[in-house]
Amino acid sequence: MKPDIIHSIAVCLAAFALPFMVACSSQEESLPEVESSIQAVFTLDMGGAAYGKTRATPADGEYNPGSGLENFIDLPQRDFRCYLYGLNNKPVSALEVASIYHSGDKKYSIRLRLKDTEEVKGALTTGCRFVFLANWGSYVDPAPGMTIEELCTASFAEFGFSQQKTQLSDKNLIPMYGVKEFERGVPDFIDGKEVSDIGTLHLLRAYAKVDVNVIFKDFEDVPVVTSVSLTHSSSKGYKAPANVTEEKQYVTGSWFTDYTSVNIPDDAADIALTLTKNEQTGHYVAYVPEYRNVDDQGEPVDSRSRIRICFTVGSVETGGREAEGYVDFRYSDTPPAGVLPGQYFDIARNNWYKFDVTANGKDIEWTVDVIPFTSVELDPDLGLEREEFTGYIIGKDGQGRDCWYDGNYYDPATAVPLYLGPKDNHGKFVSINGKEYLLVYADYERTVANLDHIFGKENRKKYLIYPAGRTGYENVNWAYYLNDLKQHVWLDEELRLKCCRTLNEWDRLEYSAVAYNWEGYDHDSINPRFWFDILGNRYPWPEGDTVEKRKAILGEWVQYLE
Repeated sequence: MKPDIIHSIAVCLAAFALPFMVACSSQEESLPEVESSIQAVFTLDMGGAAYGKTRATPADGEYNPGSGLENFIDLPQRDFRCYLYGLNNKPVSALEVASIYHSGDKKYSIRLRLKDTEEVKGALTTGCRFVFLANWGSYVDPAPGMTIEELCTASFAEFGFSQQKTQLSDKNLIPMYGVKEFERGVPDFIDGKEVSDIGTLHLLRAYAKVDVNVIFKDFEDVPVVTSVSLTHSSSKGYKAPANVTEEKQYVTGSWFTDYTSVNIPDDAADIALTLTKNEQTGHYVAYVPEYRNVDDQGEPVDSRSRIRICFTVGSVETGGREAEGYVDFRYSDTPPAGVLPGQYFDIARNNWYKFDVTANGKDIEWTVDVIPFTSVELDPDLGLEREEFTGYIIGKDGQGRDCWYDGNYYDPATAVPLYLGPKDNHGKFVSINGKEYLLVYADYERTVANLDHIFGKENRKKYLIYPAGRTGYENVNWAYYLNDLKQHVWLDEELRLKCCRTLNEWDRLEYSAVAYNWEGYDHDSINPRFWFDILGNRYPWPEGDTVEKRKAILGEWVQYLE
């Protein structure tokens, strides 16, 4: 899982050593210039947003835009602050807003200035940190001697949380925090230059996103979800993470090591929260504060948060029943590298917890995808752009070509690029035998051998092609499997008949007799018992004992499978 991306907001900063004059216009708000000041300038591009807020991505398009209000800063209301700190984590000065200029093309240029004092110049040329706060609502400039750690746990850094805050709006934006350090000073200022581009500032969102998709299988009556909720959450949170005083503490190139310890006020009360259904996706979603689910030894606490899913099966008035199920914040059977199956985890800021929950009439199964928002450089969808149907992260492969990622986006060991659509229809569904399918390949050339899986558009089903995924059989050893009758079988694409990625199901002993030419057997009379097409449909051997028969059944699939 390559952490879809939120972990910070990307802002482009440029510092000026001399006063920077701008033309007056009706679009510009400015304060009087002073004779001696140092200015910092950054530009944010709000893209195609529907709200009058600026998107926290740089103008040059280096970072992917985030999703809606998940990465917006209320610049017109000046809901942000920037402070200059020394390397001792003590404040040097607040940066004053000199002007906010709206260029008219959905971009804002913000000029911040510092008094040109010896203390300021000393910090800029010997070592400093810029601390940026956004969407905090209220601010108190650091008192002399207040460290960054103390700033992040001050009373004004707390926020109260309730059900109303679980959905974002232009009145309910996510608080953000980031820091940019220069351990040896800003190079351009050291060289005596007037202007310095000091790069990207990454902001961490204070909220996490919980996203639950509920799927029902094998019920006689279609169940109806009545509510999805969290059994435990926090009534308070901090707008900044704990003990984060340097960018390298949360921007590491791997979402797993970017994870920071939860930061929760000691007097926070326990509350329950309800997730809201997104009518477009059918998922249940809530933005929530951090919550501690595990103790210092990594063991689950008694008051851990769980997802509670309530539903009805049939009409309760006519004999139907009410039911509920619970899902913990822990990894399922296919966790990211370095994590054990079943391991519990906290609800941490700047992460998107994406659950696919299947209730099959008897048990509840789930998979969970933890996608850190990219910093706003947003790096989940709270930052990374995702393909709408699959939810895969849109990105580039090692050769700079368009590709998609499923799984841990930030882990190079598991971040395998995928390529949607066949050769002549990149990224598109194709019509096959009257239905729409999305073919997903593991190589850019889209070869038949590297067709990895398939999506059905109508039923939204993901068809896995590897033997166990296609058949549902349990893999025992090598190519030996247990079929639905618990019989030992061999699955093979080539022996006896090879055609269009179809799969032959052999009796295990009969396969060995043919494959290894055992004596005492009439090899020509021994055949597989069944065969599977690419979608996992199972046929008796006589219905596909020749290439011609199989192609007749496959129909239009043939052109994509040979």
